Amino acid sequence: MKKWVHHEREGEVTQMVGRRVTWIQTNENTGSKYSQVCTCVYEPDARAKPAHAHPDGEETVYVISGSGRAKIGDNLYDIEPGSVVFFPQNVPHMLWNTGNEDLSIVCFYAPVEESRGYAFYEDFDFPEFSEAR
Repeated sequence: MKKWVHHEREGEVTQMVGRRVTWIQTNENTGSKYSQVCTCVYEPDARAKPAHAHPDGEETVYVISGSGRAKIGDNLYDIEPGSVVFFPQNVPHMLWNTGNEDLSIVCFYAPVEESRGYAFYEDFDFPEFSEAR
């Protein structure tokens, strides 16, 4: 039976270098057709590397705590609690935790069937990482 209410502690956790993703709402656990939700926690100085885009969907991120930067295409933005970040379909993007505490976000993906697909961009990065640090 599909549940319509879920808690983060029940989610499927994926650990990556410098960040942890917890899938809370998925097609598998709710039967949703149009959206998915996960949380992501970036350790200080961690970034989503390699950058990626969603060929078949969009992503919206809400910042819960911490601070950082978002790179969306050629645009750079500072983010902080309360920021909402939109990643359009097919636009390379990434986040970077520039603060001294964890950067915690909630990610919303649509549509459900294709939004977890990724196209990766190894050479896409923040200007600070263009040359060796």
